[in-house]
Amino acid sequence: MSPGDGGGSEAGHTYLTKLGNARFDALMKQVIASLAGFEQLNAAEREDVASEAVYHAVSRKQFDPSDQPVAYIKTIARNMALKKIEELKKPKTEVACVLMDHTDLDALACTTVDADEAEQEQDLTGLVGQALGQIASPQQREVTERRAQKEKAADIASSLGISTQQVHTQYHRGRTKVRASPQVSPFVREAYVRPSKDGE
Repeated sequence: MSPGDGGGSEAGHTYLTKLGNARFDALMKQVIASLAGFEQLNAAEREDVASEAVYHAVSRKQFDPSDQPVAYIKTIARNMALKKIEELKKPKTEVACVLMDHTDLDALACTTVDADEAEQEQDLTGLVGQALGQIASPQQREVTERRAQKEKAADIASSLGISTQQVHTQYHRGRTKVRASPQVSPFVREAYVRPSKDGE
């Protein structure tokens, strides 16, 4: 987040602003490292969980930068990782295509008992593509697409000439817009759809 990004609690916004890019990157590395024991998640998934945890933590009203914020964020990240692993373990016994929180846009958790599984996944992938195309900001759209394809945040930042913090912020916001889009929202669990706070 930068001062113009909006969203989050006042304390969280101030905390991220004061961190700056270098310290934000260091924070991300610490949180990602705390997820090393979750071997069921690949490196990109752990990075996504860490990014989501940072923004989830600083958005909470109870976030207190003076009370071990890094430990707080790590705890949230571990809880999110556990939830993600539980979702991955669920048996495929019912038709329920959802874009789960803390997953990449292309990681569509489609479960079915019949031969229509591939067709349903293809349909939902197409809807996600349409929603991505409707993101107004070209840079946010590009960041969201590239992160969804598991490209590293550092590589995207380098090629676009922006910070990794900006990449994480734009991906978080772009993914929220996709999930809230009319095409995709019927397939997303309501609890996971967060309205965009930037008014774009």
